[in-house]
Amino acid sequence: MLYKLNKLIAKYFLWLLGKPVITGQENIPRTGPVIVVANHTSLLDGFLLAAFWPRRITFLSAAYLFRLPVVGAFLRAMGAIPVQNEGSELAGMRAALRVLQKGGTLALFPEGQVGVGNKLGPFQTGWTYLALKTGAPVVPAAIKGTESVLPLGAFFPRRGKIYMQIGAPWTLEKVRRPGQETMTALNMRLVSHMEQMLNEN
Repeated sequence: MLYKLNKLIAKYFLWLLGKPVITGQENIPRTGPVIVVANHTSLLDGFLLAAFWPRRITFLSAAYLFRLPVVGAFLRAMGAIPVQNEGSELAGMRAALRVLQKGGTLALFPEGQVGVGNKLGPFQTGWTYLALKTGAPVVPAAIKGTESVLPLGAFFPRRGKIYMQIGAPWTLEKVRRPGQETMTALNMRLVSHMEQMLNEN
């Protein structure tokens, strides 16, 4: 109940800010485990994903976000999983694996922090480990406009246009022990793909 209420509040709040344009929702697998990987330029990004993703979504979020007044309360209500900067905290990764093993949707921002502008920061490889370990498809989500509506350091949002493009899912072969070389190569491939998505339109 609390999840649905927060989802509804987030949706109406974002509509008031400027009616977000969401494309590619047909790419979202309707059943089975899914890993959503998105860029991160504003604290609004999590609210956007939660509001307009058709399935229940569990966030893998940096631990410091839980200490922020509004964002922390939102993450706790959504059942988010806290992790340290590298996303390698054992308890957090085990919890993330359990979400996927139960057929759930896990969302994360591999930059690990809010960036500036549409230029992607370095991606951490935690998503690759989870994808290879579980065989869950990876769905890239390119978000634009949130950095203008709620810039880094701002306390109050302003009206503006927000866009989210959802890409086709990547299906990766399940690997018992993912190697660092494979994870690094997949990480570079995803960065390149998301840069292309962000540069479209």
